[in-house]
Amino acid sequence: MRCVAALALALTVACDGRPSTPVPGGPGGPGVPGGPAAQAVTGPARLGGTLLVRDTSLLFVACGTSAERPLAAPPSSQVRTALVAVVGGERDSMFVELVVDTAGGALTARETLFATSLADGSRCDRPRARFDVEALGTEPFWRITIDSTLLVLERPQPPLELAFDAAPAETRGALTTIMAHRVLGTVHDLKLGILREPCRDGMSDSWFPYRAEVRFGDLALHGCARR
Repeated sequence: MRCVAALALALTVACDGRPSTPVPGGPGGPGVPGGPAAQAVTGPARLGGTLLVRDTSLLFVACGTSAERPLAAPPSSQVRTALVAVVGGERDSMFVELVVDTAGGALTARETLFATSLADGSRCDRPRARFDVEALGTEPFWRITIDSTLLVLERPQPPLELAFDAAPAETRGALTTIMAHRVLGTVHDLKLGILREPCRDGMSDSWFPYRAEVRFGDLALHGCARR
């Protein structure tokens, strides 16, 4: 499955061809997880798979393939930053989602979207989730997904899910703010802030490229986010 990422701040084409919400400092808004099978594509592509370290070299095995391909990872891509955060150094392996340049058949990482340990196996066989933004946190657990203009807040306390209408995102520097509103209930407004800054999920030790904060009534929730 091909996924062409349009590298514009205000508009990104997600893997299913829908526009996604913009986020600061990166090509569009946080998005669709899971690894598409590698294809002979050129230009920017969104790929998921296993990152391997051999000596000081990086190799990438895209989901749906078995070929180990050299991966160039400039510092701006944050690949090595994520590797150190997840496995404790530039060694071993991890699952990673990347935006890569594939011109000329070579792989050059442009942006790291998500990284996590292989302790529970590869994520290549997991169904592809359909959302533009995911933000989540622990203690207490919470999760927000945004699909187009629909924002859903999940929490363990009833009601388990609350749906909001999300307004267009506003970006200033490294911070993107998304306001959402609902008609029912006693609390009508929710504010989601996404900051371009690496973040570790305290429960899974996964690596995310964004920090997140949610303001919902008297609640202030903190966690990580990805597109």
